[in-house]
Amino acid sequence: MTVLGWCSSGRAAADLCPCVSTSSRTAVARMVASPSVPRLALHSAPVAGRVQDCGRLAPRSAYSSHFGETPQDQIERRIRESAEVESRVVNVDTEDEFLKVLDDAGDKLVVVEVQSEQVCETGLDEPEPELHWKLDAEKAYEQQMAKCTAVKHVIQRTARECPDVCFVTIETDGSRDREALVQKLGVQVLPTLQFYRQGKLLWEHKGVMQMEAGVGEGVMYYGDAAAGGVQPSSVVADITSRALLEQFLGSTSDPKVLQVLNVSLTSAGPCIKVFPAVVALSRSFQGFATFARMMGDQNGETRALLQELNVIEVPTFIFFRGGREVGRHVGSSRGDLIGQILQQQEAQGLSPPPPPVTARAKPRSRTVARRK
Repeated sequence: MTVLGWCSSGRAAADLCPCVSTSSRTAVARMVASPSVPRLALHSAPVAGRVQDCGRLAPRSAYSSHFGETPQDQIERRIRESAEVESRVVNVDTEDEFLKVLDDAGDKLVVVEVQSEQVCETGLDEPEPELHWKLDAEKAYEQQMAKCTAVKHVIQRTARECPDVCFVTIETDGSRDREALVQKLGVQVLPTLQFYRQGKLLWEHKGVMQMEAGVGEGVMYYGDAAAGGVQPSSVVADITSRALLEQFLGSTSDPKVLQVLNVSLTSAGPCIKVFPAVVALSRSFQGFATFARMMGDQNGETRALLQELNVIEVPTFIFFRGGREVGRHVGSSRGDLIGQILQQQEAQGLSPPPPPVTARAKPRSRTVARRK
């Protein structure tokens, strides 16, 4: 979660730090006055615009299996997919090329991968382990590089499924222009994943650890995109004003339906990590609970609501029933969130809906061999 600190102007600003809540023991990010970080001189713009398709709610097999496909069909499909990736993942070499990509993207989300063919770092604060045996060092290097290769495959698959998201690759190879660009972007760990919209850096993921998940989480959080063509905003209401909050709270008078308001901030890592769970719950808990998300630092109205709701840490989940607050939960643990929602409903004597029915294999018929 994230602790909020209010500036004299009443604005909240994010500065992530590795802390742990003594109550929920979940990830914490402290909110203080945002420092001025030297970065590429990009256009500053509010978070806006939405994209469609892709994400991480559907299983990978949804994209990997093609029923009735012949070997020749498979080869032709892979050729088409490779061509799609080449057309959607732009290789950038200079600062001018990078700025042009951002300008051409407009309101679209831009996902930037800065990577190397020789270096693959974890991004953890702990130093990399020292390996004294040559064979052990070579094996560890191969395993680490395999993780970075897996990230590339995830980005390629996501690029195929997300035609309305722009993907950029910057490879550090020692060339002067590329190294200068990497330095301008403030990248110190390879690989690094950055998310931009309208020239503004929204969030970055440093190091290969959990980067595969970070690709889908970032696209879902900022790009309003999930697998199977699902838009998170179609199941989780997007609260950008007081009027929309009142509309959400007044959308149902059924006391059996729990209303869950997810209060987040734009660049808070814990909020990004838990959002896929919010989307999944909103789909499986239909008629049991409804969900909405408010970015507390999106505009003046949301900042005022952040103070009025007395939110001091994010993510905060405020529970309403019939428009009246009945409780809240602070933290980014998905299991704790589910537990709190079930506890709220159990107190009202309500049970969660049954899981969706999936196709089940027919039981095998047993035949008994008769002795003659």
